[in-house]
Amino acid sequence: MNQKTDKKPKEDGVVISDIERLVYEKNFDAVFEKLFRIFDNAERKGGGILLDKNTDLDDEDFYLREYTRLASAITTMFASQELQILPIGFQRLNIYKRAFASIFVLSGFRGADHLLGLVGEKNAERETQTEFAIHNEQQLMKFLLFYSLYSEPDVDFGAFLQNAPELALRAYITLVASPVVLTKSASAKREKLLELGPLLENIPLDEYLLSRISSLWMLCSYADGEHKHDIKAHLNVMLRKWMDKQGVKVPSLPEPREKQDRPTLLIAAEHLNAAHAMFRCYAPVLRQLYHKFYLILMCEKDHADNISKALFDKVIEVEFYPNEMRKMVGKVLKLKPDLIYYPSLGMAQWTILLANLRLAPIQLMSLGHPATSHSLCIDYVVMPESAYSRDRDCFSEKALLTKDISFQFLQPLQGMPIKPRLRLNKPSPVRLAVTSKFYKLSASFMAVCQQISQQSKWPIEFHFFPNDKGMVYQEIKYFVHRWIPEAKVYPATDYNTYVQNLNQCDIHLSPFPFGGSNSNVDSMRQGIPIVTLPSDEAHSRTDLWFFALSKALPDWLIAKTEEEYVQITLRLIHNHEERIKISQDLLMENFNQVFLDAEYRYHQENKKDFVNFLWWMYEHHEDIQADGKKVWSFAEIEELNPSDDEQAI
Repeated sequence: MNQKTDKKPKEDGVVISDIERLVYEKNFDAVFEKLFRIFDNAERKGGGILLDKNTDLDDEDFYLREYTRLASAITTMFASQELQILPIGFQRLNIYKRAFASIFVLSGFRGADHLLGLVGEKNAERETQTEFAIHNEQQLMKFLLFYSLYSEPDVDFGAFLQNAPELALRAYITLVASPVVLTKSASAKREKLLELGPLLENIPLDEYLLSRISSLWMLCSYADGEHKHDIKAHLNVMLRKWMDKQGVKVPSLPEPREKQDRPTLLIAAEHLNAAHAMFRCYAPVLRQLYHKFYLILMCEKDHADNISKALFDKVIEVEFYPNEMRKMVGKVLKLKPDLIYYPSLGMAQWTILLANLRLAPIQLMSLGHPATSHSLCIDYVVMPESAYSRDRDCFSEKALLTKDISFQFLQPLQGMPIKPRLRLNKPSPVRLAVTSKFYKLSASFMAVCQQISQQSKWPIEFHFFPNDKGMVYQEIKYFVHRWIPEAKVYPATDYNTYVQNLNQCDIHLSPFPFGGSNSNVDSMRQGIPIVTLPSDEAHSRTDLWFFALSKALPDWLIAKTEEEYVQITLRLIHNHEERIKISQDLLMENFNQVFLDAEYRYHQENKKDFVNFLWWMYEHHEDIQADGKKVWSFAEIEELNPSDDEQAI
């Protein structure tokens, strides 16, 4: 969006003064055209609304002014009783609910509650659960469009879902899938909304909501509650009903299954380009499989390249269109796979849909997105043993636990090695790096960072790397500064620039409840020690894999409570020699040998682990399913017949 007032806007840009003029002329249709152009362009660029600056104002004042102007124009338009929204218009507007919320948060209003009071009516009965009375459909649609997790009114959203289900569902899904949730009150609202899953199952779903449902299916993992993933079970019911309406029919598979000498293994990959984190994490184990299985890769166009495609016997590229779901299912059925393997589940619509159908006798997943599927059709989840908590079972699937050493990473393709820069001689300030994607940041984690900032007796400086740009970056920066006003928040950069900035830091703070993986590789290679707080969910235990393999990271860096996390970090800040010794130990560690041994040159005894485990599972599937035992570890089945082991590779 081009905000220069003295220059012609770019071809796809929109000048705010044009929107303001059209609003005051009450030419609302033209306003929507311009807003949709802004939002569509923002979605394509993946960074929210982009503002171009040509003013002497400093950045903060400039953005505050521009967003306030835009929010004021939107307020004037939606508060007008002359603006009448059709349900189909609400459908389209709701797609951009997040963008509307961000505009108001970044404006001088700091939220849209003032607009809620204009489109609804104050309820005189203060004892009711809502502070606004909604008397008609127009008020309801406007209210739902601008109500956010940051809104102060306590709204009974369950009542909306029961009394106006189709309208409320659209707002609910977008609301709960909000990617930026960085206040305690907003976090509490999300937890409360996630409990409403049972009310969703009988509400009709249309194709316009599929992309938002897939976002909710994934983003629920970033909430704090113990039962946050239960929502997936209810979303899965909705998805199966939607597929039934599309005429998707799956014939029963033959029983008993016929075992093959070289079974067909279909790998449905959401992302597998060689530069993608998924390839870095899973290529070493996928490479093992072709010796025992006939491998077929199914992925969307441009989501694999020649490097990744070379791992497979056959590659099928698909394009997902909701009205062609039957065709996609037909493609899978024609392949007659013996097994279907999802390296990740949650980052694409088509994989979530397929994972709710029984398309092969054996269906399994691993933790590219580290959380349970709650699908009735996924039999197994395969993961390193450190990712599974023996204290609480967080999976609907049976768990197959490999040795931690069985998983190895590939070297990043997009960057050049950058020499580590250890800051010796009691650096001031000590710099704390938070390298996680923005949706991993939580209010509970930010509160701990604030405590560290307040309690440290040595000067410190927080460096956040949320890896986004435009409006999303501005919003993250705003909320981070509410917790830690002096924090440095970086916009998205190329990989080398990111590592150069990271190289200036001394301590890596892993967020919770969702930890790190590839970002840990980046920090450890630069000699930066990691502080972590694991819990029972697999996504909170990803850091433990690095601790399990590294001899340089001491276990005392693993916190058991939030208070302990604070104290561990303060210990690192205040004890310079101890911190620097850990950094030196990390740099002395043969990182390529320990973590990046993708060819298993240094771990010959483990180069067959993954394929052997999957082959054992393939051979004994019926017995495993009939057994009441929920968790199987590779260590337990290492008494595999030596001849099987020799045949594996």
